[in-house]
Amino acid sequence: MEKNKKVKIKDIILSLRQIPKTMKLIWKIDKKLITEILILSIITGIFPLLSLLLSQELINSIAGLEKGMRYVIWIFILYMTIGMIGELISQVYEYMEGKFQFILQFRLHYMVMEKCSSLSLKEFETPEVYDKIEKITGEIAYKPYQIFSALLGTVSSVVTMVSSAVFLFVWNPYLSGLLLLVPILSLFYFLKIGQQEFEMMWNRAKEERKTWYLSYLLTHDFSFKEISLFHLKPYLLEKYWKLSKHFIKQNQNILRLKTIFHVIYECVMQAINFVIIGTAIMQAYIGKILVGNVVSYIRSVGLVQSHSQAVMSNIYAIYNSTLYMDMLFQFLEEEEKKKKAVKTKSIPDDITEIEIKNLSFSYSGKENVLKDINLTIKKGEKIALVGPNGSGKSTLLKVLAGLYEISSGNIYLDGVSIKNIDLEEYQGKLSVLFQDFVKYEMTLRENIGFGYLKEIENDSRIKQILEHTKLEFLKQGNDYDLDIQLGNWFENGRQLSQGQWQKIALCRAYFREASVYILDEPNAALDTVAEKEVFEKFFELSNEKIGVFISHRLNAAKMADKIIVLDKGKIVGVGTHQELLKNCPVYEVLYESENYECLRGE
Repeated sequence: MEKNKKVKIKDIILSLRQIPKTMKLIWKIDKKLITEILILSIITGIFPLLSLLLSQELINSIAGLEKGMRYVIWIFILYMTIGMIGELISQVYEYMEGKFQFILQFRLHYMVMEKCSSLSLKEFETPEVYDKIEKITGEIAYKPYQIFSALLGTVSSVVTMVSSAVFLFVWNPYLSGLLLLVPILSLFYFLKIGQQEFEMMWNRAKEERKTWYLSYLLTHDFSFKEISLFHLKPYLLEKYWKLSKHFIKQNQNILRLKTIFHVIYECVMQAINFVIIGTAIMQAYIGKILVGNVVSYIRSVGLVQSHSQAVMSNIYAIYNSTLYMDMLFQFLEEEEKKKKAVKTKSIPDDITEIEIKNLSFSYSGKENVLKDINLTIKKGEKIALVGPNGSGKSTLLKVLAGLYEISSGNIYLDGVSIKNIDLEEYQGKLSVLFQDFVKYEMTLRENIGFGYLKEIENDSRIKQILEHTKLEFLKQGNDYDLDIQLGNWFENGRQLSQGQWQKIALCRAYFREASVYILDEPNAALDTVAEKEVFEKFFELSNEKIGVFISHRLNAAKMADKIIVLDKGKIVGVGTHQELLKNCPVYEVLYESENYECLRGE
């Protein structure tokens, strides 16, 4: 849905088509439990009328005493028994409904997370897609369940309302018809308010994401130091308040419309109640009906009124939630269609050559950030990518790793186009460390084992790679505790420096037995000694493999077999360090700049 798009009446009708789809999804989760809940929902709708009929009979029998005291006692016992059974059934119903809510939330969260993991990086980086994901995940805890709960509530309320209306209809068909007609007519206006509320919530998704981000900045440790030292708290709080104030005003406008509607509706319904109750009292006064009947008619009016309101509220909730479900199903089904594109060509376990041919890439159809890249990398070669900031180095690695789809040109893996292979199969042959690596606030075992899940329980192999990459700072005594918690998000976690986290990320990349090793600035947070160890290990592991790395330090790049220089998305130089100093002005500038910084440091 586009920003500020108006939701029309036809959208309401179309959105209601999501109800069967939603119920089908819900039905699949636990058929037995759903059946039991539906039966109990119908039963709970019948009990108010049973109670009403028994109370009428009880009052009439007390008033007349024609059937004797024994009859009155039996009716009273039956009335109390029905009340207790009804209450017991209600409690069982609430328990089963709550039980299903937990199951439903878990299953839907699982489905959305599964779908999100199948998105491309390019889609994840698109604001529109990100807004949609935020909207879906932000409301998935209650919106789908709201449909189920509202449908059940509607079933129960309709049973109570119709049975009470039929009871009144036998006495006075015109008044009972009028009592039902008003809620039906009011429903259309009520849905119009729901339409406005959904538009409001959808159109402000982008701004809500900003408030979430501001809240995230102010409530997490990674930003605490800068916020404190730069005194950013007042500015960020003010920014948060300005956005929130606008949301509050919008919510108040919707609340005002609802309040006006309810006031008018209640006034009309009270006028109808006045007529019905007045008619019943007059008939009782002239002896046409008994006192018990008057009480039951008054209660019936109350039941019809309260349950008609419940039906309207439930339909309003269903409508609002079906608009959400429409968005959810679109999201899930888009991914299903994408997944159907089967790629059957396979590549060898050991890739011997990568050929990049006339490759260009752009973000969302904008200007190309990679332009006509041509490059061949053979097994055993170590390739360094260098260039100024924004030259396209990291983007090229992401394209090479299959995270971005190629805009034009191709990549061939041992002669097979990357467009014709299963990306998961290909990515299983890669080991990658990105500049923005993940700090998993999990155990040491998981932080290393995520590099190669098949071996996550292989303690000896994990410890061996920890030793090889010299992560002694994680030792406890003479051994590693692989189940120690890392980070400070959870209890008993061990906090680490940025450099230590980077070493763990490197270890994770090295843990996998890959055909191609790709490192994006592996030395960014490391000192000179650690940097030397990193590259020695990299060259050792990628021996007789394909190795590609990015480094801003040309001393590291000099160790490569071939250096590729990028500038403004193009390859402007290929060769060794000495060759590039002679033939590539961009490389020469980078080298002189680095030497100047080194001299200043001395």
